[in-house]
Amino acid sequence: MLENKVAVVTAASRGIGLAISHRLVEEGAIVYMAVRDSEKNRKLVQELHAENDRYRHVIYDAYDFSSYEPMMKEVAEKEGKIDILINNFGHTDTKKDLTLLEGDSEAFFDVVNINLASVYYTCKYAIPYMQEQNQGSIINISSVAGNTPDISRLAYSTSKAAVNSLTKNIAVQYAQNGIRANAILPGLVATDAALNNMSESFLNTFLKHVPLKRVATPDDIANLAVFLASDQSSFITGELIPVAGGFGLPTPIYGDVMEDASRRG
Repeated sequence: MLENKVAVVTAASRGIGLAISHRLVEEGAIVYMAVRDSEKNRKLVQELHAENDRYRHVIYDAYDFSSYEPMMKEVAEKEGKIDILINNFGHTDTKKDLTLLEGDSEAFFDVVNINLASVYYTCKYAIPYMQEQNQGSIINISSVAGNTPDISRLAYSTSKAAVNSLTKNIAVQYAQNGIRANAILPGLVATDAALNNMSESFLNTFLKHVPLKRVATPDDIANLAVFLASDQSSFITGELIPVAGGFGLPTPIYGDVMEDASRRG
């Protein structure tokens, strides 16, 4: 489905990014895993490359925006093109990103800037290569938090709303070049980073409001990413697609009603 397509996946060393990399390679893509320069990351990509030479890597620092343009240039020079860009990197600060009055103002603008800039710059430097071939697919990993106001995490929610808007604007502005841009909006995903930062009581409360009654797996996100990267979705652009098990769809009292029904049953 993606035979010989060239993809760049940011923050690809674990979780959603790693799952997406695996699925893209399974479908025949050459995948540049964009990762921080560390012994752990180099070892990971070396091991994957030894198993399948379609796994490759490019070094960048997600927090150093000057590293984004050289990253895209390196991939384009090595492969002659960039077909797919998947912006998976995201930043948060669970201790400081709270409500408007309780949260730290500096942390708010830091989170918003990093999450928005990390998508803005990768797109800015990848699109010219996509224009040369008159085709490309950009997939931004956003969050349902960008569409659904949260009781906390003001900066994270705001940053993802900005990513959603950026995605739509890019879709409209570069459709004439055959470039598509879509966003995937995960709900709660069962990554180590997510599960290690929440209590069992929070998880149980959250799942009360998920009609499919489970958290997502990284593969749930990866499966949609592969579809959006492929020609099977060639007439889909500018869409914000939740992968959240129905979270946010029912009436706000859904969780309480279903819990009461379960007790009576």
